[in-house]
This record gives sequence, C-alpha cells and structure tokens, in this order.
Amino acid sequence: MRILPLLVVLFLLGVACGSGVDDIPETLTPTARPTGDTTLLASNVAIFTNSAGEQIALEVEIADTPDERSQGLMNREDLAENAGMLFVYDDDHQGGFWMRNTLIPLSIAFVLENGTIIDIQDMEPETTKLHRPDERYRNAIEANQGWFKRKGIAVGDVVAIPSSPGFPVP
Repeated sequence: MRILPLLVVLFLLGVACGSGVDDIPETLTPTARPTGDTTLLASNVAIFTNSAGEQIALEVEIADTPDERSQGLMNREDLAENAGMLFVYDDDHQGGFWMRNTLIPLSIAFVLENGTIIDIQDMEPETTKLHRPDERYRNAIEANQGWFKRKGIAVGDVVAIPSSPGFPVP
C-alpha cells in the first residue's frame, strides 16, 4: 500500500515536468516503472531507448499465448502509426515469423531477455518467407514497416517491455 502514494507522486511529477517519452497515448494510465528509472509506463507501452538516449513509446498489443502468437496481426487492414504487437515467450526462442494472411507491411525487432535488440527485419505482406535472427531471442515486436528506422531505433538499442520483470501486465 505504501508504493501507491509514491507512484501517484511520481506520476504527478512526471506530468508537471514531462516524461521525456515521445508519443505515449494520452488515454493510457501509467501503472509501472522500470527499476532505477522514474519514467512511468503504461501496461501496454514498450519504451525504446536509442543510441542517442531518446526514449520512444510504442503502444503494443500483447501476444503471450500460443493462439495469440499464431494469430498475430493477420487479417488486419491497418495499424496505427505508433502501435504494434509484442510477442512474449517464457523462454529463449528460435522460431520464425511469416506474413501469410498479414495484409500490412511490417518490421520486426527481435529482443533478448535483457531488452537488447539483436535484429530488425522488414517483412512484406502475404508472404511465407521466414524471418528470424541468427540467435535465440526472448521477445519480438512488430510495428509498421520502417517504424524502427523512422524513430532512430537500431540493433543494439534497448526496450523496456510490459512483460519484463518489474512490468506486470494487469
């Protein structure tokens, strides 16, 4: 119970001072914060930190069951500019992604358990080419094709995601 007043104070300070995070949708309620950082996060927002130290937000749908991961973003005709899908795995994973029945051109970032991006690939709609990195990964994040590049996010940058330790998904 003692943490709730602290979170409220930190949230109010963040509102008054600005969070330094671009593009967090106003409709989201901050619910968690990374350890050692005062930036408050909404439960469905991934926060990327690029090599310039800029923080960029992406609102994500979370796919953490086999059925949700299998469905992904299939059969959708559009995706908001700052929206994407976070694929969460319990253990390191080597599986690939394809675009069968996916109508939107996407980019995918493969992420280690510690949040480091190890690969980013562009994927073309309605293809069966497999996309996967050369090494095992813990999570993958899909966004509109070119989103990572437009935001200055590259391999080696880091992301704090809702499913990370300290980021409980309600």
